[in-house]
Amino acid sequence: MNKLQGRHLIGLVAWATVVSSAVALIYFTRWLIPLLSGQHSYVAPSTGIPVLWFVVKIASYSIFMTVGILLLRLYRKHKRAGYFAEDSIRVFDKVIISCLILALLGFIQTFFNNIDALHTDEWTSVWAITNRLLQFSMHFFVLNEPQTMYLLLAAILWIVRQFVVRAIVVKNENESFI
Repeated sequence: MNKLQGRHLIGLVAWATVVSSAVALIYFTRWLIPLLSGQHSYVAPSTGIPVLWFVVKIASYSIFMTVGILLLRLYRKHKRAGYFAEDSIRVFDKVIISCLILALLGFIQTFFNNIDALHTDEWTSVWAITNRLLQFSMHFFVLNEPQTMYLLLAAILWIVRQFVVRAIVVKNENESFI
């Protein structure tokens, strides 16, 4: 893939994220309204707390849309200047925080959607509670609904952010010599 196609691909992915997130927000909001007015929702899962499920979905897609917009801004600034400037660090910070919030929202949604799998009636000792919580965590948070990808993405972006901070310092030092 040549340089020109790669640049267009980044912008296309960011725009697709913004548009698809906006469409999802419209649908989830539209599906939430009947549930709030006392009718049954055929979209929300039958287990857990349906209103919480909708709130987490709407919040997640709002964050996806925000990240898409931030990436578009970062892409445009980099395209104009050819490098990341100091204001790009704030964008990286916002995207990293967004990833952490997405992971937290995923944990909350997974927990409340599967709360019946905790089998609290079997909590007869500290060992039983620990065992049940460990099984629940491994089964749902690691195997079925891995939220670790958001944590990994946040860590990778933090490393890139540290590289950008160092590059800006070196750039400023070089400009001060000239």
